[in-house]
Amino acid sequence: MEFMEAHLQLEEKSFSPAARYQGSLQYLILAFTQQPSQYLNVITSSCWSIVYSGRSNLISVLLAQYNYREGSPVMGANDRNDTSPQTESSYAGNKHDNAINPEKALRLLGIRTDSPSSMAADTEADDMDAAHLDNRSAGKMLQAEKFLGTAVQVKRSSSVPMMNGKQTSKPVIDPAKQHRDELIMDTNKSSIVSKRSVEKLYYAGQPEYFRYFVNKFKRRSPLINRGYWLRMKAIEYGVSRFLSERTAKKKIVINLGCGYDPLPWLFLGKQPQLCQNTVFVDVDYPELMQQKLSVIDKTEQLKELLPKFTRTGKESGLLASSDPYVAIGCDLINLSPLQEILQDHLQAGSGSVAILFTSEVSTAYMEREASQAVFQWAATFDDVRFCLLEQHLPDGPDHPFAATMLAHFDKLRTPLRAAGTMEEMKARFVSAGFPESGTDIRSLWELWSDPTFLSAEERRALDRVEPFDEWEEFALFGSHYFLLVAEKEPNKNYSQTSVHRASRASFFAGSSRASMVSSPSSDRPDVPQYHFTASDVVDAHEILEPHDYRRFTAIIPPAFAESSDGSVGLHGGMGTQERLSSCNTYSSFEAGHALEPIIGPPIRNGIMCHAVTKLGSTSNCVLTGGRTSPDKASAESWLRLDGKWRRVQDLPTGRFRHCAVPLVLPTNPRPAHTVLMFGGKTGDGQVLDEWLIWTGETGWQQVAIKGEEKPAARFGATMITDSREGTSGVLIGGMTSAGRVLNDFWHWNLERDMTLTCRNVTTRATAFLKADACILGRFGAQLVRSPQGILMIGGITGARMLTRQDEILNMKTLRPQPLEGSRPLFVGHSVQDVDDSILILGGGATCFSFGTSWSRSCLLNRTPPDSFQMIWQLQTTQEAGKPTAEQSKPFNETPKNPNPSTQSLALQIPIPIPEQTLTSTTSFPTIISASRPIIFKSCDLGRCTSLWTTPYLKSAVGTTRPVSIHSPTTPSTSTLSFASKNFTYTTQPFGDFLDAIDAGQHLYLRSLSSTSPSTLPTHLATDFPALAADFTLPPQLSLAMESAHSTPLRISGPVNIWLHFDIHANLLCQIRGTKRLLLFPPSDVSQLGFPPSASSSPIDVFASDPPSTLAQTTPYEAILHPGDVLFIPPMWPHTAQPLTDTSVAVNVFFRNLMEKGYAAGKDVYGNRDLAAYEKGRKDLAKIIKAFDGLPAEVAGFYLERLGTELVEKGQALMRSSAGGSGGREQTVGGASISGPLSDGGNSSAGQNGGGGGGGGGGGGGGENLHRTYAELG
Repeated sequence: MEFMEAHLQLEEKSFSPAARYQGSLQYLILAFTQQPSQYLNVITSSCWSIVYSGRSNLISVLLAQYNYREGSPVMGANDRNDTSPQTESSYAGNKHDNAINPEKALRLLGIRTDSPSSMAADTEADDMDAAHLDNRSAGKMLQAEKFLGTAVQVKRSSSVPMMNGKQTSKPVIDPAKQHRDELIMDTNKSSIVSKRSVEKLYYAGQPEYFRYFVNKFKRRSPLINRGYWLRMKAIEYGVSRFLSERTAKKKIVINLGCGYDPLPWLFLGKQPQLCQNTVFVDVDYPELMQQKLSVIDKTEQLKELLPKFTRTGKESGLLASSDPYVAIGCDLINLSPLQEILQDHLQAGSGSVAILFTSEVSTAYMEREASQAVFQWAATFDDVRFCLLEQHLPDGPDHPFAATMLAHFDKLRTPLRAAGTMEEMKARFVSAGFPESGTDIRSLWELWSDPTFLSAEERRALDRVEPFDEWEEFALFGSHYFLLVAEKEPNKNYSQTSVHRASRASFFAGSSRASMVSSPSSDRPDVPQYHFTASDVVDAHEILEPHDYRRFTAIIPPAFAESSDGSVGLHGGMGTQERLSSCNTYSSFEAGHALEPIIGPPIRNGIMCHAVTKLGSTSNCVLTGGRTSPDKASAESWLRLDGKWRRVQDLPTGRFRHCAVPLVLPTNPRPAHTVLMFGGKTGDGQVLDEWLIWTGETGWQQVAIKGEEKPAARFGATMITDSREGTSGVLIGGMTSAGRVLNDFWHWNLERDMTLTCRNVTTRATAFLKADACILGRFGAQLVRSPQGILMIGGITGARMLTRQDEILNMKTLRPQPLEGSRPLFVGHSVQDVDDSILILGGGATCFSFGTSWSRSCLLNRTPPDSFQMIWQLQTTQEAGKPTAEQSKPFNETPKNPNPSTQSLALQIPIPIPEQTLTSTTSFPTIISASRPIIFKSCDLGRCTSLWTTPYLKSAVGTTRPVSIHSPTTPSTSTLSFASKNFTYTTQPFGDFLDAIDAGQHLYLRSLSSTSPSTLPTHLATDFPALAADFTLPPQLSLAMESAHSTPLRISGPVNIWLHFDIHANLLCQIRGTKRLLLFPPSDVSQLGFPPSASSSPIDVFASDPPSTLAQTTPYEAILHPGDVLFIPPMWPHTAQPLTDTSVAVNVFFRNLMEKGYAAGKDVYGNRDLAAYEKGRKDLAKIIKAFDGLPAEVAGFYLERLGTELVEKGQALMRSSAGGSGGREQTVGGASISGPLSDGGNSSAGQNGGGGGGGGGGGGGGENLHRTYAELG
């Protein structure tokens, strides 16, 4: 063993480690050129698996030298992809004697001692094509180094690592490694484009620094934007915490693998107050850093924040510096240059410096041993912190998201070298020298809900930037990334365990999993430990080919009961390319069986996140809501009755991700099938807390909650009835408007009086689950009945990612049921119980920027795969086509058994008032002349919609100012009636009134003139000057303010306002709260009980037993949210019902008729009749007097004939105001106007109203003739 002896002799000499290592190589090469076959087997069998490792040059050179001598192609170790060692016999034959000297061997091979590493941020690029690079065994490498005697020892002092000696020979280039490094550097290019997208969209109005490193802005998808926003926020959070520490020491922030990331400028430019006595250090590959410095050099906005900025002109090492900034070009495989610069240039080894290392997906590309060396080196500094953001595998590499992510990086030839669990990463930092109690780690998804990391308002603000509904995908992304913060400060006691460390504030103080990762009681503490039996296990069996991929769908039962046990429809959802409107039919029937395809309703667009509710044991069902994009929710409802789809009453407002379950009401002579709905999210981002019930007779009606307890507003919850034909059930989880998953459990019951009682049973459930309570509340889960009880399947939680063993939770036993077999992704899936199995249809997710993972539909049961035969498969995919006229017509089911507990059927199903968004092309005069109500959605009404809270109103108006209010004579009165005067006018201090409203009292304020309430109309500007500046009308509606009669302020509690009409046109501007209004066309006036010369009706249309005359009316419905403006034409009777406890609104009454049309004299409330009507009533008195002296029956005969002439004339005017339209829909002023058309007085078509002048302003003239006839009668 001459070469080994020579090597040992070298080690004994006082050469530097690098020089000794280089000398050892030369001696070993020389020895192997003399006697290769004697030792090659020993070396290769021990060390072949480490040829890609950082200290494998020795093996690489030996093998290459041997191959060269034996006549084989010269192959460096990094070029080899065969993992099996070669024996000497593999190289038999073709012996050559041409030995090569060591220098020539090194020069020929171009071998360096480096291994694949990363110095750049990761990527979302999809267009790089590369192969997977194998990871090798660390244990074998260490064993081989020990055998060869070449293990490198790093000497450390108490302050800074000492790597004595410098490389004396000029390193040669390894082409294979150079190519890998280039691929890693390329990852920076895509990630910086994504961060620039975030900067431009989410940091609008702030200084922009990413822009200088991106040639062309490219907007990323909302999912990628939000993911990168969270990553950027996490790094910012870690750096800000460090910079905020109070210390006299100089602070150094070292960004390892910085890429083009402008971290120094984000703090120097945006938060300079934190940067006193701080130096930022950028570290990356020399080539990349040179490119970054070139950008800095030519960008004044970057240079101006770097006083005395100077470039050194070097190719590597210290490349540039200024007072607050240092740029270093080096490879982290060789830490010596970095150490020397930090020590010599920044005095990092002194006790007067505190250091923060940051690394955002940089060390992830390094071999585990190489990255571990970086962590160990960092831990040798006295006062140091490390902020690491990287990927991890919370449920192993076979989880669909993890598999997609790993495959993505493998494809780019930048594999994640050491991705493991968060516990493993924490253990690595503890092993590196950081104290265990000083090391915290959390997933980004866990941080998302941490109030110390993000406030609820910060999370809500993101939704205002761009519509977002990829919550499950966002949670999966956040669950596969972590933020680790390790600290090691001098003179701090880290000997305490995490359990006894409560007095020390954790870096993640608000986390629900505080100290969990460091818990000594569990090997995998973030994954529950269960003891499962064979009966707990659920097997997943893929259905037969072919597969059709879609997600966020809805199950449709077969149209006929005889097919209910053997077929299932899957409707809508997001397909591989677009949202779908088609329906798949899955069947277990044998080939050749006559199968009726299941068809969905003829909706106009593809839809997702909708609900289909089967009505009891029948084959009838109701489809509700859904969305196209997240800001376009559908309000449509479709009923399939006896196999035919027909559109029924629309929802009060469009929504998606709502809950809808069937109820069977115990009515006589037969049960009534209904749908109960809760929650959801609207297109404008409002999260709902309303409960609605639907029947074919009454449409959608709100359900009142009895008692104090009620679930908070949410969307994406899951709900199911206790039994298939019951009136009670459970509601679980969902998400708040702030993007936080609710971990609660409610039981609800529909009482006989049609009210709902709710009980919060969360405490009982979580007490049973104990440490696993976080798996209860979920978003996007599905509940389904099974032979084992009700199962909750899939979705996401707010604390951590669900795993294979707890994605399925048995709600009867509150125990998880682990999954075996194929691995579906339980996101966007639909479930259906079939026989003794659960059919999982659809599902999948966009895995951040790594690709899309689609689930193959499968069957869940307890049958082992070897004894199960699959018979389910996709049979057909059917489009529904366009709706017919019959399908589009409003559906009114003839009442078979009116339920006295619900609203009477005397009132017809209201027609939703059309909605329109104001644009530059909106023609308000045209809309006025059409004399049809319309809702202008989400208008800019000024600051009032955000400012007019109770405290603000008190402050602006004053708490002591007296106001006149309507106070019911009976406090429990829910509807005020002007006709019966069931209220009194009382004067209260404004502050007391607001407090009473907030307490739920049934009070109502309609402001009056502050100077002359009995003679002048009220105006906001004069009567509430402190509020006037907060309220503005959009410029498109300025015509109303120019001719305004009055602008009253209205504030009310939970009380209905009587049915009335106004002489003036009206813009009702909703400021706070939600309100429902019912409007009736002027042609309905004779059916609404208005006394002669009165503008108020005694009829309560919200009562449970309104008069039967309402059956002849055509009600229209408006649901107003803050920012909505409802245009109410003159003479349209209307009544209001608040849907929230407090409502604040401003009316703008304005004149839209010729001035001579209005009666002369004072008109305080704007309800004085038109001059023509007042004159007509005087003429009427003369006509009646003309019949004096005639027998009563004769006078009555002729007066009735005169009355009939008036009615016929009024009806003719009504018909003419319809403009000759014979259809259901017409367009006025850019808005779609819908409503049923009929002859005579019940016409509700769009009315032109004689251009807004003659003809009484749209149906006004006809209405006054009807009222005159009522007096004649």
